[in-house]
Amino acid sequence: PPAGGACAALGVALVLPIRSLGPRPGRGLKQTAYRRGNVRVVREDGSPVRPDDLETGGFITVWPEGNTDAADSPTLLIRFDEDQGFEPRDGREDWTVDNVVAYSKLCTHVGCPVGLYQSESGLLLCPCHQATFDVARGAIPVFGPAPRELPQLPLTLDEERTLMAAGDFAGPVGPDRWRLGDAEGD
Repeated sequence: PPAGGACAALGVALVLPIRSLGPRPGRGLKQTAYRRGNVRVVREDGSPVRPDDLETGGFITVWPEGNTDAADSPTLLIRFDEDQGFEPRDGREDWTVDNVVAYSKLCTHVGCPVGLYQSESGLLLCPCHQATFDVARGAIPVFGPAPRELPQLPLTLDEERTLMAAGDFAGPVGPDRWRLGDAEGD
């Protein structure tokens, strides 16, 4: 019947965009390459980053040194404006360095790369489904389908004033569905 064919075509049309996102980055996204702590954050070319490399309102994508191909580790460094009223979450008062904060770049909705930053409002936008996160308030979702905040990465400096991750992200990166198999022993 024509209705059955139309329903099948609609089902395929809904599945293909999700499949185009590629395979899930891996199992157990509870830990990333930052897990061991004191890991330098670097640009894609492997060059280190210092707080002064970012202008106020600026941002860049970084990875853990030696792991620039790690699908679970792209991280946004954002230098926030002190006047925007940055409010660190309890226990994270020392997780920023010189007004630079780090969040996972993987949206908690379906894992798209969050990368549109509106510095005037302090909002991060995911281009896939318009999930919007408030940088000053722990990257909590303020609009759209994201179910939870972007995990924050604790930052510190080495003796050369190079930014380093002091440990792993505050929570699992990416969407919760990436971890569903973990509970089943997958």
